[in-house]
Amino acid sequence: MLLFQTKEASVIDRNSIPYAIDRKENDLTLQDITRSAINFLSKDLNKGFFLMVEGGKIDWACHSNDAATAIREIQDFDEAIRVAYEFYSQHPDETLIVITADHETGGLVLGTGPYKLNLQVLKNQKVSEVGLTRIINQLRAQYKNQVPWEVIQNTLKENFGFWENIPLDKAQEDRLKKIYKESFQGQSVKLEESEYSQDEPIASEAKRIINEIALVGWTSGKHSAGYVPVCAIGAGANLFQGRMDNAEIPIRIAEAAGYSH
Repeated sequence: MLLFQTKEASVIDRNSIPYAIDRKENDLTLQDITRSAINFLSKDLNKGFFLMVEGGKIDWACHSNDAATAIREIQDFDEAIRVAYEFYSQHPDETLIVITADHETGGLVLGTGPYKLNLQVLKNQKVSEVGLTRIINQLRAQYKNQVPWEVIQNTLKENFGFWENIPLDKAQEDRLKKIYKESFQGQSVKLEESEYSQDEPIASEAKRIINEIALVGWTSGKHSAGYVPVCAIGAGANLFQGRMDNAEIPIRIAEAAGYSH
């Protein structure tokens, strides 16, 4: 079975489906992929099947330390799990669902000083750091690289809610203006690199500022040594309890399926 995303989405990125936060109407989703795979593999219910679905762009967003994008990816992953759960509900005695990750990325920290969180502010971010980079690239082409500050400011208002819904203090605004001057007024642009993207400096700074306002921190742009959850439901779910080495997970799945090792 082959699934193809839209031509428009492929022009933007041929390597992956769009981030949930950047998704357009008719874009292929992880939920679509999961439902199609289950329907295809369960045509003959006399045969069992194994399906692995990865919400891989959770990792990409965390490599970029993009909190709002990562949260949307996790919510999107939850929708894919919902599809699997619907199948489990119809076949509860012979279906096992295991949800885990191969590692944590970014060393995400919830709370960076005060005894509070401000995650609601992340709702104002309408595009990923990568998505904002694409918008700024289009502005560079439109204005022949001489993009006025007012245009950049309006772009940040529309896509991150700055000034309009999220007040910025002088230091935060000065940080954005400094990077604007460095990026658009004669100096060569040094893109900010993460594992899977190269982004406009002002897009990266906007992301850092909204993270700070949300009181979300990061300790790394790489994988961390943090524990990841392992959740299971269904036939053999009792095998997935307590802390375990990740190499144990496929062995326990095989055991639940009746294979010896």
